[in-house]
Amino acid sequence: MSRLADYFVIVGYDSDKEKTASNVGGQPTCGKIVQRFPEKDWPDTPFIEGIEWFCQPLGWSLSYEKQEPKFFVSVLTDIDANKHYCACLSFHETVAITQTRSVDDEDETIGSSRLLGATPSSTDGITATSTPASITHHSVMYAPKCLVLISRLDCAETFKNCLGTIYTVYIENLAYGLETLIGNILGCIQVPPAGGPQVRFSIGAGDKQSLQPPQSSSLPTTGSGVHFLFKQLGIKNVLILLCAVMTENKILFLSKCYWHLTDSCRALVALMYPFRYTHVYIPILPAPLTEVLSTPTPFIMGIHSSLQTEITDLLDVIVVDLDGGLVTIPESLTPPVPILPSPLWEQTQDLLSMILFPNLAQADLAFPTLERPSAIAKTDAQIDKELRAIFMRLFAQLLQGYRSCLTIIRIHPKPVITFHKAGFLGARDMIESEFLFRVLDSMFFTTFVNERGPPWRSSDAWDELYSSMNELLKSEAQNRNLVSRTQRFNGYININFLSTYQILTHIQELGRVLYENEGTLAHINYAQKVLRPPEGAFQRIHQPAFPRISSEKVELIIQEGIRKNGVPQRFHVTRNQHRIIPMGPRLPEALDVRPNVQNSARRLEVLRICVSYIFENRITDARKLLPAVMRTLMHRDARLILCREFFGYVHGNKAVLDHQQFELVVRFMNKALQKSSGIDEYTVAAALLPMSTIFCRKLSTGVVQFAYTEIQDHAIWKNLQFWESTFFQDVQGQIKALYLLHRRQNEHQKEANCVLDEVPLEEPTALEITAEQLRKSPSIEEEKKAELAKSEESTLYSQAIHFANRMVSLLIPLDVNVDAASKPKPAFRLEENQSVSNSIMGSHSLSEHSDEGFEENNALEIGVTVGKTISRFIDCVCTEGGVTSEHIRNLHDMVPGVVHMHIESLEPVYLEAKRHPHVQKPKIQTPCLLPGEDLVTDHLRCFLMPDGREDETQCLIPAEGALFLTNYRVIFKGSPCDPFFCEQVIVRTFPIASLLKEKKISVLYLAHLDQTLTEGLQLRSSSFQLIKVAFDPEVTPEQIESFRKILSKARHPFDEFEYFAFQSYGTMLQGVAPLKTKEKYSTLKGFAKKTLLRGAKKAGFKQKQQTKRKLVSDYDYGSADAQETQSIDDELEDGDEFETQNNAMPRLLTTKDVERMRERSYVQDWKRLGFDAESQRGFRISNANTSYATCRSYPAIIVAPVQCSDAAIMHLGRCFKGQRIPLPTWRHTNGALLIRGGQPNSKSVIGMLKNTTGSTTNAHHDVTHYPEQDKYFLALINTMPKLTPLALNQYSGMNLSMSSLMGHSSSDDRQPLTPELSRKHKNNLDISDGNKSSQGGKGGTMKGNPKNSSAHPFRKMRLYALGEKSQAKSNMNVDFCADFIPVDYPDIRQSRPAFKKLIRACMPSHNTNEADGQSFAKMVEQADWLQQISSLMQLSGAVVDLIDLQESSVMLSLEDGSDVTAQLSSIAQLCLDPYYRSLDGFRVLVEKEWLAFGHRFAHRSNLKPSHANTNIAFAPTFLQFLDVVHQLQRQFPMAFEFNDFYLRFLAYHSVSCRFRTFLFDCELERSDSGIAAMEDKRGSLNAKHMFGAGGMAANGSDDECSVYPLDIRSQRAPAPLNRIGHSIFDYIERQHNKTPIFYNFLYSGDKSVTLRPQNNVAALDLWCYYTNEELAQGAPYDLEVTTVDDEIDLSETKGKRMVITAGYDNMEKCNPNAYVCLLSEVKQAETERGHLPQKWLQVWNSLEVPQLEPVARNTSLGNIFVQTHQHKRSTLEIIMKGRLAGYQDKYFHPHRFEKHPYTTPTNCNHCTKLLWGPVGYRCMDCGNSYHEKCTELSMKNCTKYKAIDGAVGPPNVNMSQGDTASIASSAATTARTSSHHFYNQFSSNVAENRTHEGHLYKRGALLKGWKQRWFVLDSIKHQLRYYDTSEDTAPKGIIELAEVQSVTAAQPAQIGAKGVDEKGFFDLKTSKRIYNFYAINANLAQEWIEKLQACLQ
Repeated sequence: MSRLADYFVIVGYDSDKEKTASNVGGQPTCGKIVQRFPEKDWPDTPFIEGIEWFCQPLGWSLSYEKQEPKFFVSVLTDIDANKHYCACLSFHETVAITQTRSVDDEDETIGSSRLLGATPSSTDGITATSTPASITHHSVMYAPKCLVLISRLDCAETFKNCLGTIYTVYIENLAYGLETLIGNILGCIQVPPAGGPQVRFSIGAGDKQSLQPPQSSSLPTTGSGVHFLFKQLGIKNVLILLCAVMTENKILFLSKCYWHLTDSCRALVALMYPFRYTHVYIPILPAPLTEVLSTPTPFIMGIHSSLQTEITDLLDVIVVDLDGGLVTIPESLTPPVPILPSPLWEQTQDLLSMILFPNLAQADLAFPTLERPSAIAKTDAQIDKELRAIFMRLFAQLLQGYRSCLTIIRIHPKPVITFHKAGFLGARDMIESEFLFRVLDSMFFTTFVNERGPPWRSSDAWDELYSSMNELLKSEAQNRNLVSRTQRFNGYININFLSTYQILTHIQELGRVLYENEGTLAHINYAQKVLRPPEGAFQRIHQPAFPRISSEKVELIIQEGIRKNGVPQRFHVTRNQHRIIPMGPRLPEALDVRPNVQNSARRLEVLRICVSYIFENRITDARKLLPAVMRTLMHRDARLILCREFFGYVHGNKAVLDHQQFELVVRFMNKALQKSSGIDEYTVAAALLPMSTIFCRKLSTGVVQFAYTEIQDHAIWKNLQFWESTFFQDVQGQIKALYLLHRRQNEHQKEANCVLDEVPLEEPTALEITAEQLRKSPSIEEEKKAELAKSEESTLYSQAIHFANRMVSLLIPLDVNVDAASKPKPAFRLEENQSVSNSIMGSHSLSEHSDEGFEENNALEIGVTVGKTISRFIDCVCTEGGVTSEHIRNLHDMVPGVVHMHIESLEPVYLEAKRHPHVQKPKIQTPCLLPGEDLVTDHLRCFLMPDGREDETQCLIPAEGALFLTNYRVIFKGSPCDPFFCEQVIVRTFPIASLLKEKKISVLYLAHLDQTLTEGLQLRSSSFQLIKVAFDPEVTPEQIESFRKILSKARHPFDEFEYFAFQSYGTMLQGVAPLKTKEKYSTLKGFAKKTLLRGAKKAGFKQKQQTKRKLVSDYDYGSADAQETQSIDDELEDGDEFETQNNAMPRLLTTKDVERMRERSYVQDWKRLGFDAESQRGFRISNANTSYATCRSYPAIIVAPVQCSDAAIMHLGRCFKGQRIPLPTWRHTNGALLIRGGQPNSKSVIGMLKNTTGSTTNAHHDVTHYPEQDKYFLALINTMPKLTPLALNQYSGMNLSMSSLMGHSSSDDRQPLTPELSRKHKNNLDISDGNKSSQGGKGGTMKGNPKNSSAHPFRKMRLYALGEKSQAKSNMNVDFCADFIPVDYPDIRQSRPAFKKLIRACMPSHNTNEADGQSFAKMVEQADWLQQISSLMQLSGAVVDLIDLQESSVMLSLEDGSDVTAQLSSIAQLCLDPYYRSLDGFRVLVEKEWLAFGHRFAHRSNLKPSHANTNIAFAPTFLQFLDVVHQLQRQFPMAFEFNDFYLRFLAYHSVSCRFRTFLFDCELERSDSGIAAMEDKRGSLNAKHMFGAGGMAANGSDDECSVYPLDIRSQRAPAPLNRIGHSIFDYIERQHNKTPIFYNFLYSGDKSVTLRPQNNVAALDLWCYYTNEELAQGAPYDLEVTTVDDEIDLSETKGKRMVITAGYDNMEKCNPNAYVCLLSEVKQAETERGHLPQKWLQVWNSLEVPQLEPVARNTSLGNIFVQTHQHKRSTLEIIMKGRLAGYQDKYFHPHRFEKHPYTTPTNCNHCTKLLWGPVGYRCMDCGNSYHEKCTELSMKNCTKYKAIDGAVGPPNVNMSQGDTASIASSAATTARTSSHHFYNQFSSNVAENRTHEGHLYKRGALLKGWKQRWFVLDSIKHQLRYYDTSEDTAPKGIIELAEVQSVTAAQPAQIGAKGVDEKGFFDLKTSKRIYNFYAINANLAQEWIEKLQACLQ
């Protein structure tokens, strides 16, 4: 029994404080306690001070009007967390204001009174009315007074009735004593505890009242508060609020009603049930205490809405506006509010909707089901309880299985229970749920565990619900009648599939229990009588003040009531009896509804087998299963099973393993720990903890290493919470074992009614044991209890000692005794020392000989830190477990000694473990080396990492081996890490000289080892190799840095003679010093001079001409035009390269030297072509450049016209870039020449080719014209064949004339565009539109336009000069039969990025994700590599056509004449001359076009010593040429004597520096180094030249010649001996004599075939050189290494099965073709018969080719045309595009397609494939034809008309009559001209083309003058044309309507005319400019605007 109320208090207005100075200072006045009863505090309930603040929460203030009495309840919390309910009835009394101030303060007093009067004093926020106009000092005012009941019971309604009765007696002056009423409330009314009967009472005023205590003390009572909260805020807001409260956030309620604040706070706390809110709880916070809101602790508070403006600076408080239904969460709230786990969040919302909105599901139904209306409508209180039932179910589901994670650590003297939070989260698979994680860490949950954890106590409704929740969910899910299917997720059943009816039934049943708990029905059955004042009684004027109560009378009544209540109670209170709390769903059972385990039984069986293999010492078998086990251990069940398997092999306290067993066990332990998080949610670390001190290995005598030294790096060991939970788990096991032992001893004395008899388990759980002990506790003797308590305390103490030792073992690192200077410093130390790292202090000069004792201090520091950690652990667990203070002190004293002993014991273990390798690493395999190749560094053990291109070899990489560096190559050699392939050898290598980029990488993850390595290196090579390695931990950073430095030095040596080519091969060369490169800016003078010269050149100054002539001229880079195609780095290269050689002495040559020069291969080739004087064809072989004075980059022997002297040629060099004069290099049998040279300097344009027609007055402008240039070109042209008239009867085989081509071309050669290319449009050569001509069979005449019949006939040119676009500044002159054609070509600035992208596509260095659009094909397309190859083939094809078909000569003068010129010249000669397609001929071609004519191999391959510190990119010029040859070889497989391996061999060794061939930039450098003289000497000593009758060179090597003269040109001291190295072609020649490795067996040897390949991108393929690799032996191009086992024994391989792996084996060697096999059989047969085997070439040449009967075939003109058409079409496009390149505009217009049946074969304009049948589409405007699939891909380039006969091209392009239409259509489309060029043949008077016309004034673009023009709007052509007059036919201008953006009216302007209509102005806005127009009047202007807008739509 307890009192109804503890205190009755009367609180009034404190007028004394108002008179003090505090009020003058603006401080709010306060109330005072007038009387309190009883006056003395109760012993059990002291009086609460400060109650007056809560009586008036907005402050005490006077009012000018009486306010209605108000009632509200405040809640106060004392220091013991007990709540006190303060029920307050507030009313107003009359107060007289007297003058207390002087007359001077009168105004201030009045103002103060007004202020007080205006202050809101009502509890609902209603302010007082305005004050009267005149206020006297004796005016009447009203002060508040409060009657307050203070109680520990939450009986708000009863308090309201009691206070209302007292107020009624006072206000009505009834005949009841107030003392009696107050005394009865305080002393006479006793309330039974929870579960008691209803109490009926009266306080002595004739009233009748009843009070029903709740049925359960733990269940909160809410009335209808929860329902009100949902109505005000909504479902989602209330859920968010609940989540915020559960995660300990600050909540602040706002409302104008205090009753709403109290109810809402109580409702929110009630929703937390079964949790109890234990933080600050103040539903009504007074205004003077608002600073409490800044407290750092969580709280739930409420304030009046009027105070909202005072709390705007709260950044971490969630504000809830109850009146507005708004929840405001600050954006700065950290961490944010988490929500419920996903299934529960949606499920709870659905259930709440079903209760709050029961008809929501049927609201949209047309025919809802008719339900029987319930007999009684639900009240708000009933709905309130059903809402609370939903949240009870929510927490019952959320905490399923929580009792399984309760940990018992003490039973006696009182139970101590903890909770295993990490284990609960892991078992529930909710480790990612932040909401549950924070709830478990909250103070609520700690209180929950303390209150509900004990297994023997009284239970309530939530305990019953929790125990039956699993069965409820299962029954709801198994309702087959109403549920179609169920879905389980993480233990929750999705509400969308449950039986709605059954769920509602369960919720209503639980709500009924809550409703009955509050006893509401009892109040309804009893009619209460409560006094109530009449309406308006509070406004009585003469109402006396509340009387003073006699405290003596009240005290007597209280004492009398206490005496009466001392009689034994007359009724029995139903109490909840203690019982065993049901366990509920066990955690494994709760997990039955989780997803299926991802580990199959097979995988787990593999794990068990592998562990058994380890302990059976079958290490080899265990390693084979290692990868599978590592993958299996990624799942938690496998990790737990691993711990169980390990534990099964433990016998005793120590398990000694051998080294391999120990290594595998440690690896598995690390893997299991690595995949666990930092809280050990799956208890894996706890299971492995005891085994870390059991498994060990013996390192040496007396030195044993335990497993804990190898698993210390995991973060879990530093988590103190893990150690505590693991300790408590072990203690629970020990406590359980202790009581089970007692139970077995007393088993015969067990009571019959023991609870454990009913437990079906054989062994009781710790909770069941605790419940049994608590049940027996009253009957156990105190001595027995003390003994049990002591045993438990001793168990805790011993476990604490054990865990202290474990923590020492795992927290102290193995290398604790190592000197700190030799250990890597932690990250924070590095950050601290960053500021002094560059100073002397940064060196940290603490050496190993330092006497500062740093080693000991370091170990001591670690020991102290670990000791403090263990001490904190001991304090925590021992204090919670009740260990005695003496034992705790002993533990603290023990820790330092244990730490010190362990540190000492680790030193020998560390030393021995370091000597013994942790892992049995494979042996290093030494790579095979070339002769002369040596290792220059020690090997570095590493792992070859995957780089994204191992599609076929994924199982072979990663590989474990070593990285080697030789004087030639970088080599990796090792074996795969996969144990199933570990017997194979992996080799990846590339030459050092081909290194493109070296990159240091870190954090490389090895999946097979499950290890992350911190050091790595990535090496990318221009030979398309990538070596990406991760270094083994044994490799130190110093070794890696040393390797990088040596590699960098080897990549860029001091001079060329340090490359491998000159270190191993060839004859020793004495007397010739190596070519030294002058140091860049070796002197200050040189640096200043160079800087000034460069600055002057950039500023435009010209260098002063030197008066003294030099024999060697400089490169001239003075003009801007010459630099346009030269990249910036190339300019620097050229300037630096030739700066040191400007003053070179003239070279002295003997006659014998010149004779040897004239025997060089390219000179012999020129003789073969008839360039010598003996052939009498106008040429001679000149010695003009023998001293390299004419051109430093040209060969010594050149071809010159007979008419030009050597002196004239020498002076001609100044006209051309780099002095590279255009020289003939090849001659066709028809007399046409192929000429190559550098582009002309801008100051000396090719005057002969430039147009000077029309005016001869321009001659005086050409002040820099060179007459010798004209003479030279005239001499060249005179050697060319005479022009022949063009006629159609000239068809002879393939030699079609250009005229015939133009007349019969009917389709185009447009390339198929990929989407990527169609977006770029980079190369205009490849993207042509090609409109079809429509002349049909008429041959294309101009009959439709007789006006143009006087066009000049087309003239065939004798010379076409292909040059830069920058030189095509004016029209060309054709009077001298020469034409200048500007062309587009892929220069070095385009090829460099394309090569870089191609490298990254072929060697991405990481796995590409095709989902992101970065597939291999996409990356290759984006590289533009194949597009550039296509461009080269197209340009070279044009050269072939012009020479072969047109019989015209071609001059290539592109860039400096050494890059693209060499490419085009070589490709054209390959196509034209079959000789160059042989092995010997190809050598001559390369030596002539690339080596002799000075392609800068050293610069392009970045081999110059001066490039060591530059960032010059690799330029793939020669590689592109070889790629084109590959494409030719693929399209014409029978035309080449060499095969694809020959090209790949050249590509590889062009960058390898193994051969001397590609090491220098020009012949001059080879001459200076002595190599040229040696080659000439060898050539003169050879008995047979390659141009002799036999065609076979001698088989001698460079070493065969022993007589070499000294260099007689310079008197230099004899230098150290140097080797001149091998020539790659000599090497190929010798290998060709041995094996057919370079030979193409399909070679036909046809001498009369001209190659015309397909050049569109679709016809090309990506060269296998870029993608293929052979991991078995590395790159197959070093034959001495890769052909060790090349001999094929057919007898052994025949009939045997061979396994060949692409990407690993050499496919050509392992799977040879039939020719190689047959030759091998012949050799083997000869050997078996004792004959000397013949060379393969002799056998092959001796074979007789069978005579084939020729097939007679009539070659028609149509067939000839089809064969040559495509090439000639492409050639025409290039020529016509170059001619039209000055005045053509671009256009972009879409086609208008219609279906069209093609009855005759036609070609698609997009893909060029056949189009035939009813499957095509045709443009209605231009007539282009497309496939249906090609219409979307076609370009929007419609010409807006259908091509007709007689279309005329632009002016100044001279054509013959029969060819005009075709060429105009093709060339104009190629150049993408604007459509108005095609309509100028139409007259503007054609009616059908005039949509609207008339005069308009137009404003000029420049001078802004207004002029009248005749405008024609043409909707057909989509144009607005304007003319001078209406009779004109040629428009002054055209406005394309496709570019018009808007037509709008404009502001008036001055146009210089009278009577201007201001509304006649309008503007036409296009993408380029805004046109201003003016019509005569507004109507005309409006008509024009409408017409234009109609056309635009």
